[in-house]
Amino acid sequence: MKKFKKITALILSLVMVFSLAPCVSAKGSTKIGVLVSDTTSGEALGFRSYYEDYIEEQYDVTFIYSDELSDAAGEKDAIDTMVAQNCKAIISFSSFDRAAQIEQCEEEGVYYAVATGTLTDEEYETYKEYEYYVGAIGPDNQTEYEAGYNMAKYYLDQGMTNFGIFTGAVPYYTEMHIYRVAGMLAAMVEAGGDDASYNGATDEASIIAQIYADGCSISTGSIGTINLLSVVEGYTMDDAWYASCESAVNVDGLEAFLAVGNGADFFAASKPDSVKIATIDSYVDSLGEAMSAGSVDYLAGKFNSCIGPIFIATMRAIDGDALRTDDGYALALGQGYWVATSYEEFETYQSGDSVESPAYTKDILDQYLDADYSAFADFVAAYTYEDIAAMG
Repeated sequence: MKKFKKITALILSLVMVFSLAPCVSAKGSTKIGVLVSDTTSGEALGFRSYYEDYIEEQYDVTFIYSDELSDAAGEKDAIDTMVAQNCKAIISFSSFDRAAQIEQCEEEGVYYAVATGTLTDEEYETYKEYEYYVGAIGPDNQTEYEAGYNMAKYYLDQGMTNFGIFTGAVPYYTEMHIYRVAGMLAAMVEAGGDDASYNGATDEASIIAQIYADGCSISTGSIGTINLLSVVEGYTMDDAWYASCESAVNVDGLEAFLAVGNGADFFAASKPDSVKIATIDSYVDSLGEAMSAGSVDYLAGKFNSCIGPIFIATMRAIDGDALRTDDGYALALGQGYWVATSYEEFETYQSGDSVESPAYTKDILDQYLDADYSAFADFVAAYTYEDIAAMG
């Protein structure tokens, strides 16, 4: 009996200790699923490191990553798994079937956000009023157009007249790449003289319409005084396609080759020293090495912490304070690229967005945990390296 009384007393004393102790939430009590179709590239690893090595250390959140997804069925299964794991929201880097992802999350009552991307105009009109659709932050079509335009203009302003273009997924009717190429062509038309046109088109709208009218196939030829000497299309990636990549950067007279992406991967190794390679990509080590070696001359790149604002928007939705437009719609905010035209600039930008000290720090992000839509939209729009540095 005495032994029982001692045990009871011990239990009661422990209860008293724990009842008087402060209530502390376990780190990472909020779970957010992350859908990815790329798990190995420098860009994918950089994004993941920012979330897992920085954001998880600063906020009460745990990220649950999918395996590498390769189709819409995999996306569906991954969402099912994340819901079963009690994820409150899903941030998606995978785009095999965004519409199905949004519908599934709405049905499950789980918030859904798009990172480093956008919906098409038609998709946004369909889903902008969905309760659980947070929105998208990334380069919108106008940003993509301007990225292509600025890239071409950089070399046109140097007096170059002979160009090549890698059109990437334009033949597959991918808007992102169509708008990048349209920007490049528009800059060439502008520099090509009074009678210059691309197959009769002379401005942004007509060039985009002409690309679609041509079956999303870009043709070589003269654009006034500017010459489009070579074009590589698609991602066939067979022997013939790789041979066409090599030929495209070795055309007589070529001065600059403009790539919608993968400029270092497909073209840098086989180009002559005289040809400048420009690409849209990310601030990853391999691009730094290419710029240091002189094989890539111009980079419009995403930076690792660019996914900070969509995290804040997602957390606010989870916490019952969703950011919506003045009309009550989901977010659709454009965010652009950091442009480096030298290895020194690349080093500055990459070092200014490290895991230990990212561009979007907690101190910066915290300022928008209770901001209104207008302030948040202005914050996202101020995305240049200099803009963000000034926020700190």
